[in-house]
Amino acid sequence: MKPQIFIAFFLTFWSLTTLSQEIENNSTNDHEKAIKAVNEGEILTLDQILQKINRNFDGRVVSINLKDSEKGLFGWVYDIMIIDVNNKVKQIRVDAGTSTVLSVISGD
Repeated sequence: MKPQIFIAFFLTFWSLTTLSQEIENNSTNDHEKAIKAVNEGEILTLDQILQKINRNFDGRVVSINLKDSEKGLFGWVYDIMIIDVNNKVKQIRVDAGTSTVLSVISGD
């Protein structure tokens, strides 16, 4: 194997390994931050949020994403994607601290 190919392979492998570790560490940190926010009463539990969503929207939840400091406006925000009874996708943005629905975006 030529030295240039070996070096290129090594650098690619090293950068992918480093990136993978960084993503894993960020995921763990985000998870821990979310647990801390629930325990400190900063945000509501996912069960509490979903109870409100299920009361106000008919459909099946297909994805949930919790974001911290969403553009500095609302603090913690849940983005919840549902498929309604008409097979339309809706993205519901919810304030995680109050369960207030901030926006609903419907897709075709």
